[in-house]
Amino acid sequence: MMLELHNVTIGQLINGLSATIGDGQMVCLTGAAGSGKTTLLRAILGFIPIDGGHISIDGELLTPQSAPYFRRFTAYVPQQLTLPDGYQTVGDGRWDTMTADERYLWLMTKATMSGKQLLIADAPSRAISMDTQQQVYRLLQEATQRGTTVLVVSDCFTQNQIRL
Repeated sequence: MMLELHNVTIGQLINGLSATIGDGQMVCLTGAAGSGKTTLLRAILGFIPIDGGHISIDGELLTPQSAPYFRRFTAYVPQQLTLPDGYQTVGDGRWDTMTADERYLWLMTKATMSGKQLLIADAPSRAISMDTQQQVYRLLQEATQRGTTVLVVSDCFTQNQIRL
């Protein structure tokens, strides 16, 4: 699934950003805290509007009306590693007893194995270990080898970076 950003502007954070991420490609968003990384992901998911430019997926314009359709093809790992209300267990364990590393790795495993064509992953709000980062990187590489388009917020991965 090809993701294209054309002169995207969002408030004062992002001004005229253009990028193309093709099938089976991984791009990492980097930047200081508050630079707009999470904001950009939320705009790509159609959760917030953009102020200028446009976003397209496979050549189709992302609009408030089309965003729910595109989200059906998208796996998303949010910054806050929480479960929706009413959910307490994952697999064989309880979410509230898992470490931040275990939560992030569990969510990334689910996202990369979902079969979705687009994977958007924010960096967790809590620090994770180098070992977990390496495991996540391997999962993301495997997903791209299967043709998944990946946009991930990370200062740990050095390939194909977009710096905000």
